[in-house]
Amino acid sequence: MTRTAYLLFLSSCSTAIIHALIPDHWLPFVLMSRAERWSDRRAAALTGLAGSLHVLVTLLAGALTILVGSATVQGLARRTGHSLGSLIGLLLVIFGVSYGLFRHLREARVHAAAGPGAARAGDPPDGHVHAHGHLLERWFHGALTAGTLVVVIGISPCALLVPILFAASAVGAGALLAAALGFALCTIGTMVGVTLVAARGMRRLDLPFFTRYGDLISGALVSAVGLLLMLHET
Repeated sequence: MTRTAYLLFLSSCSTAIIHALIPDHWLPFVLMSRAERWSDRRAAALTGLAGSLHVLVTLLAGALTILVGSATVQGLARRTGHSLGSLIGLLLVIFGVSYGLFRHLREARVHAAAGPGAARAGDPPDGHVHAHGHLLERWFHGALTAGTLVVVIGISPCALLVPILFAASAVGAGALLAAALGFALCTIGTMVGVTLVAARGMRRLDLPFFTRYGDLISGALVSAVGLLLMLHET
């Protein structure tokens, strides 16, 4: 594995872990498992299913981006006289900064609108789990079923992984496969692991830091990888 491929692999794994720690990915399963008294096996299975669907949708988005954008980026590299690696690095920097700032500012506006007295996550008193987190609140305003929860969380792709896959595809098939596998294993493993730990009694485990800053950190990480790729090409 080349240095660039290894860097993209580490970036994929790190992005997956940070992104999966954001409570929208696992806290709804914790709340529902407590309300409906799920076994650890069922909680892990449903969370893993949502994580697998999340990975599949993200990889499909990455594959579509590669198919549509590869020729365009290669043509742009030829016209500008820059190497493909440096151009992809620049795109990673731009995307990472834009995505991180946009998501962070949006999260800050939501928290400011909610006010300091907004209710924190906890066990629902009526035996149902209601939409938690901004992703779920956009879809539902009532109680969720387990199947619905899997679909809603699973069909939302990790946008930050798409440019990493695109960059890996320019390095080679091995780099692309490594980045995809790293993302899949780290995403599913983190979601299932945090869900089980929280469901077993850590009632206040809601990781507010990752709610506020997870996307910003992930965006900065992608930008840093892009910058390293640009420096590597010079």
